Amino acid sequence: MKPQPSIPEEAQQWLRLAFDDLRLADLAVDAEPPMTGLALYHAQQAAEKSLKGFLVSRGSGYPLSHNLATILKPALAFDPTLEQVVLPALKLTDFATLYRYPGEPEELTAEEARQWVSSARSIYEAVLGRLECQEPSGRHL
Repeated sequence: MKPQPSIPEEAQQWLRLAFDDLRLADLAVDAEPPMTGLALYHAQQAAEKSLKGFLVSRGSGYPLSHNLATILKPALAFDPTLEQVVLPALKLTDFATLYRYPGEPEELTAEEARQWVSSARSIYEAVLGRLECQEPSGRHL
């Protein structure tokens, strides 16, 4: 087994939180009936926390924003290839606040929500791959 490079504890904490958000997104979308608004919120949170964890792992601060494009910008200075993973998922930003309050637009279908959860998972996995580390605490998605 190859040794794991050391990444800062704070970065590990961000990735643990992202992992848990993905788990919650899966639970919400698979619930009967599906809770797609909650699934989408947690998918956005997972993507956001993954990117912030990446920045922290590189010794950088991160923007105080839920906007994935804003968070991606400084990350590209460390790894421009992240753009190809994150750009298709930028609409996740909308789900940070959409569906959180009464009177919001009609929720997406469970299948549409699953696709967005998958996009968030791709960002999480891309960050893990770039850090060459395992999922937090040996957990598995």
